[in-house]
Amino acid sequence: MQNDIFDRESGVPVYRQLAEYLKKQISTGQYKPGDVLPSEADLIREYNISRTTVRLAFGLITNAGLVRREQGRGTIVVSQVRSLLPKLVSFTEEVARLGRTPGAILLSKGEEELTIDAANELLLNVGQKVLKVVRLRMADDEPIGVATSWLNNLEFPSLQNILGDELSLYEVFEKQLNLKIVNAVETIRAEVANKYEAKELQIKLGAPVLLMDRTTYVQNELGKAVPVEYVQGVFNGAVYSAQVELYR
Repeated sequence: MQNDIFDRESGVPVYRQLAEYLKKQISTGQYKPGDVLPSEADLIREYNISRTTVRLAFGLITNAGLVRREQGRGTIVVSQVRSLLPKLVSFTEEVARLGRTPGAILLSKGEEELTIDAANELLLNVGQKVLKVVRLRMADDEPIGVATSWLNNLEFPSLQNILGDELSLYEVFEKQLNLKIVNAVETIRAEVANKYEAKELQIKLGAPVLLMDRTTYVQNELGKAVPVEYVQGVFNGAVYSAQVELYR
């Protein structure tokens, strides 16, 4: 590391400058996922700054989801889960592609009356009951998102066989139920975590989250594309992002 990275005349607090410097080191690959950042003592000695300055900088990059603190190890760089649009893959495939271990914890499962949004997306009527599955999505045992799936078991009765704790519902659709996935329509927007989401994702109330609504279509016996699943996902905005490749 170089010894003079701060502009002390800029008016920008030194801890923010240190945080930005560390962010750049991470984004450019100097520190890769799994690497341990220099210790507080190393940074204090290297840059002649206070312990408070270092801790504030570490706090900023921790809250940004770039690192995590581990007792006995230090500050570890974490990998980001990034959805590559418009490629249609499951959360499980996204996480596995990054070399992390995907996971799913079943929070609830049962037949419930459709909400207006779910009914519209599944082309059913409000008040009709379908299978609703709520799961906590994990990466390396770290909670990343809460996914609420409304499954069209009225059109596809075999969906009743879903246990709810499977890693990938797409894999269940294709390999167990022999349903051919045709396409999906996804909407993404920014929000802040409510009390329930903050608790499940282990983040602060009001922390930024990504809301991702996706309707997946499969081919029915007549060869027509019909909606099989409407999922509402709430993902930790600090560690989950979406990347779109554009062409002109």
